[in-house]
Amino acid sequence: MSKDSRPYTASNIKVLVLLVVILLGLTFVANLLITSSDNQDFVDRYEEIELGMPESAVLSLLGTPNDRSSEFYLGEREGFENAYRRAAGSGATRYLMWHRDSDVVYAVGINEEGNVAIVEAGGS
Repeated sequence: MSKDSRPYTASNIKVLVLLVVILLGLTFVANLLITSSDNQDFVDRYEEIELGMPESAVLSLLGTPNDRSSEFYLGEREGFENAYRRAAGSGATRYLMWHRDSDVVYAVGINEEGNVAIVEAGGS
């Protein structure tokens, strides 16, 4: 078998590796662009939430939360102590949480009447 008839020469392998690296890079960039666009849409809708709004309106805007809890939490506690104090005094009895980005939690507190009592977001 001559050198020219071998299907896997060193130069062919280098070209294949280069193509794979380029495809992976393009996939990463496309995913980043799509994700940040989706996240910005979520943040825009989140910013429409107002105190007193019914829970059903929140769910219509943001969709199903990642978590429901009787306790307030954000992606981090340190640096968000004021948000925890506001939540404690808000009258909210339960919280809806959406996890976005790497460590950001978007929380909406709901009171006994089923209306928004607090809106907070935090994390790194």
